[in-house]
Parts: sequence; structure tokens; C-alpha cells
Amino acid sequence: MKIWVGVIGLLFACLAQAHERSESTSHWTLINGDLHGVVTARTRDVTRLTVPGDSYASLAQIFAAHVGRSVEASIDGMACTPRQAPAILESEPGYVRVDVRMHCGAGGSLSLKVELFFAVAPSHHHFLYVASGSASREAILSESAPSTDVDLRPSSSGMPHFFQFAGMAIEHIATGIDHLAFLLALLIAARTARQVLAIVTGFTVGHSITLSLAVLGMIQANRGAVECLIGLTIAVAAAQNLIRGECEGRMAGLAAAVIAASLLLIPAHVRPDMPTGLILAIAIATGSAVWVASMGVARVDANGQDAASGHIAGAVLATADSRAAGSSATAAFSIPARFATAAGFGLIHGLGFASALQDLHLPRGMLLSSLLGFNVGVELGQLAVVIAAVALIAMTGRLVLVTQRRADMSAAMASAVLLAAGLAWFLTRA
Repeated sequence: MKIWVGVIGLLFACLAQAHERSESTSHWTLINGDLHGVVTARTRDVTRLTVPGDSYASLAQIFAAHVGRSVEASIDGMACTPRQAPAILESEPGYVRVDVRMHCGAGGSLSLKVELFFAVAPSHHHFLYVASGSASREAILSESAPSTDVDLRPSSSGMPHFFQFAGMAIEHIATGIDHLAFLLALLIAARTARQVLAIVTGFTVGHSITLSLAVLGMIQANRGAVECLIGLTIAVAAAQNLIRGECEGRMAGLAAAVIAASLLLIPAHVRPDMPTGLILAIAIATGSAVWVASMGVARVDANGQDAASGHIAGAVLATADSRAAGSSATAAFSIPARFATAAGFGLIHGLGFASALQDLHLPRGMLLSSLLGFNVGVELGQLAVVIAAVALIAMTGRLVLVTQRRADMSAAMASAVLLAAGLAWFLTRA
């Protein structure tokens, strides 16, 4: 049991850190020695910054000054010179954008160093795209690797772009703890490998649809609203794990609807750009999803003939106590229900994935290869998480005698942590 408590504690620490996760993006073009960049960040990240002697500056002004101090460029070792001070651009609510212009000499290799937010947020990640003629480069910068080099010689192959974006997606999902928390909330209640496959496939189908449509410009979504709703999907998925009957489902559905509707208590000029009607529709849909899911719950027969415990541990822990399994009834959702939940909520997470590519303003000719590479990277990242989760549970089962009661308690504790984290993200992001 101590190991399970340690695992839950580690999970809670990761979730707490995820709330502090920060990201920024920049898109750069180099034409005839003139380097032009547009740098974008969330306003909540800019609040971490201070400008000595300018305590009354706006967030946009603070960010512009920070960009001016944090961005360096050079070609073949010769530093580029600023043509003007970073200028503030119009941006959607919740974000700030800054225009950067430099003059560089001729050469064959461009070096860009971007140290945004690293001093105040060491876990910060910066997504960067540079284009010069037919040469381009994508990179994720971090405190340990704040710079990247671009070979300005043209490349005729699209495969480097594919692999670069695949690697970018793997690192993106590895740092996107909220996406992983949602996947874990679904996997906790899985019994068999078929159910795990249904969840992973459903999530893949859901996020692939909206990721593709958003990157190709066919749909648009308010980013603040998307991030807010991602927290809600985690909370709803975790709440379903705690339902043991239709009566509890009704109560949980009502609670979910009330929590979603509580967004109306936040002043309209502060919350995400969501009209009242949309918030009420989300509240009703959320409550209905929890309630309807509870109606499909099938209880395990008291003779304990079902595989094992009502969560992913049951698929890999052969040491579970079958006598304890027969003494308690456990809820089990059908495979179609798991697929539908993962796919439906995956639509929202796909819009979150898309923001990383949209801010790079990729040329039309690169959209297909970059989209395919990014999507493949997301799948590889989530597959690695699933394998690691199953392996961790199997390893724990070899070290500790896992009875039905202990397994159920651990699953309930993890679901409770995920429920609390999802609600915290939902309300604070609003």
C-alpha cells in the first residue's frame, strides 16, 4: 500500500506542476538578410515578469521589453542588429504578440537564441519555426537548450519536416501533463486490453479530427475556452470512475452541471470568450454525459467471475485476491461507451494540440507533412505513456500483494486526485 500511496503522491506532484506549465511560440522569416519574427505568449505567463523601474507598464509592454532582452540572432557567428525595438501587435484575448525585426549579414547558418521566461519558469518550452527560402527548421527550446541552428541551404526532401514535427509532438505531449492526466483518468477504469485499446483508439480518432481541421484552417476555437474545457474533460472522466450506480450518477451529473455553470459567476470581461448560452449548453452536456454513462454501468456478479478489479490493474495483476473480488461489486463501462467518451472529449484535446502548430504560421506547402508528423508524434507519445503505466502497475504488483480492496482504493484515490486537478484547471483557467 505504501508504494501505491507513493505513486498517487507522485501523480499529484506532477499535476500540481502541470498547472505551472508555460509555453510560447515564434515564427521567423529571413529574406535578403532581413530577419522578421512574431513572438507569442500567454498573458498569464507574462505576469511572472517584472521590469525594474517600470511598475506601471502594461503586460504587452513588459513582454515586449522581455523579448528585446531575451532574443539573439547571428549568421555564421556574426550578430544580427535590431532594426527597431520590439513592437506590440494585436492579439486574441489571453495572449500577447510582439513583432521583432533584425538585419543580418550573408552566410550559410543562422543561429537563434530565445531565452523567454527561463529565469522565472525553468520548465518553460518555446516552439520555434524559421523559414528562409526553401530552407526551414522547427525546434522546441528549453532552459537546457535555448538555441537552434538553421542550415540556410535549401532541402528538397519533406521527410526531415516529418521527423522534426514528430519529435516536436512527442516532447509536446510529454510536457502536456493535462492531456496525459485525461488519458490516465480513462485508463484507470479499464479492465482488459480490449478496453485499453478502445480508449486509446477513441482518443486518437477524436483529437486527430479537430487537430487536422484546425491546422488546415477549417475551424477556429477560442484558446482560453479550449484550455478551460480540457480541465473539465479530466474532471468528468475521473468522476465517472467514482460512480457505482445510477443514483450516484444522477448526483455526479448534477454536480458536474453546477460546476460547469459556475463559470457564469466569473465576470464576463475576465472569463474566456464564451457566451452565456454556450456555457449553459456545456453545463447541460457535461451533466448529461456523466448521468448517461452511469446508466450504462454493469455491476460485477457477486461470484467474482469477471476478470479482476474494475480498473487497468485488473488486466495485468495476476496476484489480485479473487475472494476479495467476490465481496464487492465494481462498476464497468462498456467498450462502446469508453470509445465514445475518449473520442468525444478527444475532440477538445485536438484543438489544444493544434495551437502549437497554428502559432508557427507554416506555409501551405508544409501543412500536410507537418500535420502528419505531429499527429504521429502524438500517437507515439501517448502509446509510450500507456505502456509505461501498465508496466508500472505490473511492477508494483510483483512487489506488493494487491488485493481487490487495495486496488479499488488506489484507483479511487487516483481518480479523486485527477478530479480535483481537473476542477482546479477548469476554474483557474477560466
